[in-house]
Amino acid sequence: MNNFKDLYKKREFAVFSLLVLLVVAVGIVNPVFLKVDTLNGVLDNSLILVLIALGEMFVLLTSGIDVSLGAITGLSAVVAGLSLNAGISYPVSIIYALGAALAAGMFNGFGVTVLEVPPIIMTLGTMGALRGLMYIITGGSWIDTIPIGFKSMSGITFLGISVFAWIVIALAVFLTVLVKKVRAARIFYYIGDNEEGAFFMGVSVKKGLFVAYSLAGLFAGLAGIVFVSRIGFIPMQTGSGQELRAIAACVLGGVSLSGGVGIPLSALVGGLFLTTIDSVLVFLKVPAFWNDAIAGAILIIVVLLDFRVRMLINEREKQERLKYVKRDRQKTGVLQ
Repeated sequence: MNNFKDLYKKREFAVFSLLVLLVVAVGIVNPVFLKVDTLNGVLDNSLILVLIALGEMFVLLTSGIDVSLGAITGLSAVVAGLSLNAGISYPVSIIYALGAALAAGMFNGFGVTVLEVPPIIMTLGTMGALRGLMYIITGGSWIDTIPIGFKSMSGITFLGISVFAWIVIALAVFLTVLVKKVRAARIFYYIGDNEEGAFFMGVSVKKGLFVAYSLAGLFAGLAGIVFVSRIGFIPMQTGSGQELRAIAACVLGGVSLSGGVGIPLSALVGGLFLTTIDSVLVFLKVPAFWNDAIAGAILIIVVLLDFRVRMLINEREKQERLKYVKRDRQKTGVLQ
């Protein structure tokens, strides 16, 4: 049972292997897909989704959910765009954008922990409020003029790979090491695995939840900044639907919707996989209107698979505990 459970917890490695096989298979059909420029393009296209998924991961680890991250990404992009166009320096504009995103995440955390609003209701409300706020501060118009210098940042490369990609990968690796090696960083796992048990062990559950939603907002803010630099303009629907894709990416990579299972690399691998699927459809000349249908089908399959596997693990753990109880009773001479 332990081997099975360990395999489930390390599902990101299986998904990564599947991703490599997918790339090779498509490359055989269309060799252009295996060119360095094409693969770099897939990687760059995944960055926004990966960043949102990294933030969503912390919330999912606590057995919660945040459906406002797409809207927070949009808000961050709008704040960055307006600040840049107002002549504010790049660093300060980035700080403003991250500050707005962090404030939105903290607002979610406050609602969930202090007001005790269910996460899905709280974040749905935040999503609607932020979309309305974006409309108000932009007057309902796109922001289509971004300083060339800011847009050119996404083109900076190192060893042929964009600096943004290096930063996101390094961030995912760093966070993975952090949650594995630093006990304080594992508070999200304790809460998601058994919130009541964590409370009686002295874990500050409310603090952990507040930090999780705050981090989710912050990472969505980073995604907004990357969006502005890579896309170069900001439509009103920026980030729309990305929260659902982020959840799908997390679960696909190995983060459990039940909480307590998954690592940051899960979000990275899941985000890369979903983005690769989009690119594969293009190279196989599948009509674009199938993208959402296929992504939705993948989400349903992944969620069902996650649920069934989780049930199987819980059942095996239950049987294992019963076996030990029965053995102990036999040793002490106590009959059931």
